[in-house]
Amino acid sequence: MAVIDLGEYNVPIEPEPPGPKSEFNPRSVRRMLLAGIVLACALLIGSGAPPAMPLVRDIWSAPITDQDSMTIRTDGVFVFRSTGINQVDLTAYEPATGDVLWSRSSEGNVNWTYQGEEAGLLLIPGDEKFSNIEYDDGSFGQISYGGTTTALDARTGERLWKATGEVQAAASASVLLAERNTDGNFVSVWLADARTGAEIWRRPAGEALHLIIKNEGPAPVLVVLADPTGRTTVLRYADGSVIREKQLPWTPAQPVSGVDTYLTVADDLVMVSRNDPAKARLAAYRTGSLERLWEIEAPSYSYLMECGPILCLADGMTLQGLDPLTGRKVWERAGESSGLMLVGGYILASSNTDPPAQFLVDPATGEQIGAGGVGWPVRYEPFNGSIVLLHRIYGEGPLRDAVDHLDLTTGEVTRVGQLESSADQVEGSRCDAAGRYLACQRTGEVVITSIG
Repeated sequence: MAVIDLGEYNVPIEPEPPGPKSEFNPRSVRRMLLAGIVLACALLIGSGAPPAMPLVRDIWSAPITDQDSMTIRTDGVFVFRSTGINQVDLTAYEPATGDVLWSRSSEGNVNWTYQGEEAGLLLIPGDEKFSNIEYDDGSFGQISYGGTTTALDARTGERLWKATGEVQAAASASVLLAERNTDGNFVSVWLADARTGAEIWRRPAGEALHLIIKNEGPAPVLVVLADPTGRTTVLRYADGSVIREKQLPWTPAQPVSGVDTYLTVADDLVMVSRNDPAKARLAAYRTGSLERLWEIEAPSYSYLMECGPILCLADGMTLQGLDPLTGRKVWERAGESSGLMLVGGYILASSNTDPPAQFLVDPATGEQIGAGGVGWPVRYEPFNGSIVLLHRIYGEGPLRDAVDHLDLTTGEVTRVGQLESSADQVEGSRCDAAGRYLACQRTGEVVITSIG
């Protein structure tokens, strides 16, 4: 037992009053009370309070192999176990306890799902298809996609519906699907009721090469389609009505020559980037009217994304903040542009190192907030004002993965613990998180860890 030195407590000695001592002496009582307090503290410390629960601790595990896969969401941990006969056994677990919620078989060699948590669905791709693409310069490429989608109730495993097409977006009450032709272009797009699969609306997609969703908050509001010539159509998500259709400047893709055009949606803008090996031309159009607002020149293959009140432009060497209305450069930072994400109202920027440094940037000013830290974000959704970073620790003994919290207010990193298993048991970076729970696919098992 460790001995804790509490030091000495010196009580001033006052002179005794003359005459006989009374049976009730207040000063003696005070000394006894002081001694009692010190004794009680010593007993409390000596007996040892129950140790605090560690912030990082494994809470349950389930068997899994290298041929299997898993995904974790706030409504469950879903494990897809391959049977080798073109079907999987799908089991749903309660994240906090590991209790089995339900189990069922599903067709196909499924190893991933579409997002559908907003609707309480598991949206499972099926009938995987491949399309060979011939570009304008004569080169070829290939894409793969789900030919069908099956919707399961995430809480019960009940099969609700199955439909042709692959998921493009999901809201609380609807799912947007699209069908492709043998060239991989979109030929139709339609909206289904999330619970029944009933068709809400359907429109031809004109063999669109690009299909992009514009959200307001978490809800999809517009669908933007562009064909290989640049003919661009904006649809209203709720009813499929055409808001605007217009031919935009476009350069056909020539991969061998390094020439391409791609479409993105950022803020209230449709952004068209035409690239060649020398430079890129970035043009901004209003989403609703397809009216051109501005056009600028940038380094080739620059990455553009919405960053709160500004647009972020990253070219591998610099990170710039642009005014969305004019394209004017508001600020510029050097070096931090290998990865960008808007998290908690701030830009989470990554360095080009391995492992990368992660730090927050104020989107209004471009100034760094806090010191940041090193590691790989497990998921970008915040939990209790932080995101989780995993960081390999090298030293004596088994390798370990540290778990850090990056505070999204201060930009500072706090070490909260280590994963219990040694790092060489972790299969690469096959970890995911939802809320306080981290799921890592390790040798022979998936292990759920509670963090915080």
